[in-house]
Amino acid sequence: MTLAELWDICIKFMWNEEYILSLDQFFKSHKVETILDCAGGTGFPAIALKKRAWDITYSDGSQQMFDFFEKELKKEKLQIPHYLFNWLELSDKISQRFDTVLCRGNSLVYVDSWDDNKIQDMTRENIKKSLREFFNILTPSGLLYVDIINEKEFDRPSYPIVEEFGEKVIDGKKIKLTWELVHDYEKRKRTWKSILLIDGVRHEFAYFSYLLRHKELVQIMSEVGFKNIEQVEIKGERNYNVFVGYR
Repeated sequence: MTLAELWDICIKFMWNEEYILSLDQFFKSHKVETILDCAGGTGFPAIALKKRAWDITYSDGSQQMFDFFEKELKKEKLQIPHYLFNWLELSDKISQRFDTVLCRGNSLVYVDSWDDNKIQDMTRENIKKSLREFFNILTPSGLLYVDIINEKEFDRPSYPIVEEFGEKVIDGKKIKLTWELVHDYEKRKRTWKSILLIDGVRHEFAYFSYLLRHKELVQIMSEVGFKNIEQVEIKGERNYNVFVGYR
């Protein structure tokens, strides 16, 4: 199983129509017209938003995710502008400016590790550079929507944290999803282990990301120029905490 296939299964456990409705209402309340989903992944929520007539553009830095998305796009018979770009290239590669940049699904902290699964010494700096690129590609009054891990994950008395997502039938297969989450505060590393039981067969995957605290995210956003940064509640978002900042 590829990482794209794994993440697409996780999506089906983590979000539903309530989340899409809340996102739709959030954009309308902020008078958003154009959206860049810069962590587009397998196509959620870009495809769902396109079906609601939003002017959305997709980008991702992973060839694997990009290829999966293109197949989904053909399946849905939709047209969405889509690009295979690293975040650090965004403002050079895309001339359009957007009312909103979406960086969701706890993607920001994987800036150096999504494909090669390694935390690097420069990861914090690359998070900052990425946020600067998001800032640069926004319209003058545009906003960034970014999420990271839930506050409840931090400073637990013991790890791993075990999260049971239950069982679903997906494409005719009975699937049970469990996560095990570990924080290494000394190395600033979070380990996300997904355990899938697919028709009784066990599949395990472990991925690493930079351990970014909420206070640190807000600080970095402020350093690159974002204003009026705040945490917001989005109905249907039960896994991550959402922050918005304005150009």
